[in-house]
Amino acid sequence: MFKSISISLALLAALVAAEPSNDYEEYSPEWFYGLAFVDASETSSRRGMERFFQRDWDGAAGLAVGTGVRVADQALALGAVEMARAADHAIDGQEDSAKAAFLRCADKASQAIAMAEDVPQVLRATVLQARCLAVVPDRAAAAAVLSGSARRMDDKADAAEFWYGAGRLQEDMGRHDSALALYQASWQADPRGDFATLALQSQGLMLARLGRSREIFPLVELAESRFGSNDRIRVKMRILEGRALLDTADTVRALFRWKTLTNAFAKGSGELVPDSVEAAELYWRLGDHSARKAAVLRFDALDMESRKAAHSRRRDLMEEAFGYFRQAVACYAYPWTPVALRDIAGVIEQYANDVATQRIDFHNDTDRVAQEIVVQRKLPALFQSAGNTYRRQIKLARTSGDGIGIGLQSGSGLARSWWNAVQARRTAATLLQASPRPFADSTGLKWYEAVVESTIRVELDNGRRAALEGLADLSQWEQLSWPEADSLKVFVGAQAADAAIAKGATKREESAAQANSTDVVLTAIQWRWRGLEARRQARNTAMDVRLLKARRDGK
Repeated sequence: MFKSISISLALLAALVAAEPSNDYEEYSPEWFYGLAFVDASETSSRRGMERFFQRDWDGAAGLAVGTGVRVADQALALGAVEMARAADHAIDGQEDSAKAAFLRCADKASQAIAMAEDVPQVLRATVLQARCLAVVPDRAAAAAVLSGSARRMDDKADAAEFWYGAGRLQEDMGRHDSALALYQASWQADPRGDFATLALQSQGLMLARLGRSREIFPLVELAESRFGSNDRIRVKMRILEGRALLDTADTVRALFRWKTLTNAFAKGSGELVPDSVEAAELYWRLGDHSARKAAVLRFDALDMESRKAAHSRRRDLMEEAFGYFRQAVACYAYPWTPVALRDIAGVIEQYANDVATQRIDFHNDTDRVAQEIVVQRKLPALFQSAGNTYRRQIKLARTSGDGIGIGLQSGSGLARSWWNAVQARRTAATLLQASPRPFADSTGLKWYEAVVESTIRVELDNGRRAALEGLADLSQWEQLSWPEADSLKVFVGAQAADAAIAKGATKREESAAQANSTDVVLTAIQWRWRGLEARRQARNTAMDVRLLKARRDGK
């Protein structure tokens, strides 16, 4: 049931949260169901939870409406049951049923809010309603529920929490202006409460995304003066400060800020020592900076020496980027490990594309064709290198969750890499076919044509083998929905394509059979739903803390 998702993603959610609280406990339907029995007898609560953990949803629902459970809490418990049903459907890949159950959960939560007798009931029912709407996903409705509730709250801490949660949802929809306003409202509601540092950092993140980098510096100073003993927020704000310095063309100071932090992480000592998640972000940002510098270098200079120098400098910058990206991967921190893997592949792929369009010097048309063919023959190995890294990231996403969709991006990259490798062979064959023929007698010309045709067949055969291998690979990793996969099918023909796809499916089944019990391989639909819940859970972990405190304090 739902807990099988949330347990496996508990660490993942904690890593993505801007500042995970030590008070955080797992947020699940069982938790909501248990809250409904706060004022009921211990016997009723125990019996209800027994039914719940046995996945006897009807039995759990029946006990929730028994004696001793307040009317609003009955609706809350029934909503929790629907949430658990929805998760069961999601795990089974029944998306329509899952969505319907999540919406029923939201409706029950809305009823609980309407019938609430005290503030704690309103709080827990509102969070349940927003969570289910967000997972559907109807994030706009979820944000409206939270912000509307925040406006009516007298308690500053509660209002700050709900403003912050609404901001997270707006951010998730890409509405950065709205998110910024909500984070500012959260900060103003309680600038010294549990959500103050979260709201402060999130304001900086939104300003960075909106390109208002100079407005970040006052926030950094505020964090230093207001939260001088809080190393976590100080590190996060210094990372943001580096981004702002880069945006304002102060590259030297930006890199100095970041490298001071990574050196402290490597040594384990210093004024501020990042944790593994923060260090992973720093390494990724340093790698991204080097990768962007590398991408600017093109191979279109008029003279050969300048082009050679550009190749050499670009490879040096690529290696520098790879070094930082590998350190980000080694931190094994979400989301920077999957992002770094994706970007290693992306840097290689971009380099291959630029190599394909590089300027070539030639003395005549025959020389031009020869050199262009040499270039095309270099490309398959480069694209396959990118594909290997994309594949590694897909595997990581399949086994550890993919809350920000990087696995899907890498799936597209893998399909693209295979097609580009095949296309390079096709281009080489086309160049040969259209190459100028030498002046010769009929015998010499016939011999030349035979050589050319033989070479064309070799290139096309190599391309065909790559296409079949690519289709099998894409089938194994369930990445056949991309347009490039359709192009590969057309290239080899329907019958050969079907055989390659079947071969890949067999490999997938064999791999699943050989996988360890800890290596859970998800279906494509389950993967999408697991990623959806990972993202929602990660975006909203901080919202759970106050309810847990209230329950612990007997409220």
